[in-house]
Amino acid sequence: MARGILWIALMVCALLLAGCSVAIIHPPSAATFMEKSDGDYVVGASASAFFGDLVDDEAGVDYVADGIKEVERSVDWHDEWYYRNEEWSLGGNFSLQRNKGYFKYGLSFDFLTPYVQAGFVSDYFGVMGWSNLWLWQLEKVEHKYFQWGGGVSLIEQLPIGDNFRIGLTQHLSRNGREANTARQGAMVIGVGRSAPVFYDEIGCGGYASFKPNESLRIGVEFRYGRDLTYERREYSYYSGKYEKISKMDRFSVTISIISTSKSIESSIKKQEKTQRETKAAEERQKERDLESLEEYEKRQNGAEE
Repeated sequence: MARGILWIALMVCALLLAGCSVAIIHPPSAATFMEKSDGDYVVGASASAFFGDLVDDEAGVDYVADGIKEVERSVDWHDEWYYRNEEWSLGGNFSLQRNKGYFKYGLSFDFLTPYVQAGFVSDYFGVMGWSNLWLWQLEKVEHKYFQWGGGVSLIEQLPIGDNFRIGLTQHLSRNGREANTARQGAMVIGVGRSAPVFYDEIGCGGYASFKPNESLRIGVEFRYGRDLTYERREYSYYSGKYEKISKMDRFSVTISIISTSKSIESSIKKQEKTQRETKAAEERQKERDLESLEEYEKRQNGAEE
């Protein structure tokens, strides 16, 4: 089963690389990375909510960065189209990881962006590195030769008992958000033209995880990040122009469901066994009911005779 999951993930990755997607990428789940399972695959699925200074194409606000190249349009670009800066407030992540001793590696997806993970993991300390696979230019050009996203995170963990853990994280990363296209005067964002906008970030966070049963672990994480690339500039259109430049701070809350391929397989087998036993018990009950009915009819017939 584990090999099948791995091959499916690799095939999806190949299809994405052959097609078109975007390079959205954020720091991955620390709680998932710190889950150890020698010789087995760790499977994680996360949902994140982002808030704070998100890019939202607000009127009277610009997002500026020194030394960043402006948008370059392709030759088939139409004048009525433009880039719409609107950062997503929700995100999803899927990961498949494995560790050998204290070394861990894996393949993950941040929404549709494939990336790889590797690092060191122990009961109390971890070093997590990640990198996307987008090393070529897409439509929105900010760095001329390649568009890389990734980073490194330090993780300090304290296990409390067998099932509960708390941890602290510090990260330095280059994140990617999406720029969508829209037609002038239209309310609906365009389809087929999107590209990444990258920004450097430094931040920290914390997490707690627990096991509600023997096969699952639930992680809840909070993360803060300071944008080191872009600043938020507010201005007025009136003659007495007032301008305010402020740093951009983002926050996120992530909920992760973590398990292992063996635990999932064992849980499926237990569920199938329970269903078989339940079905067998129902069949036996039907047989007993039928026998009781037959005996009752015989007694009734005997009494009538």
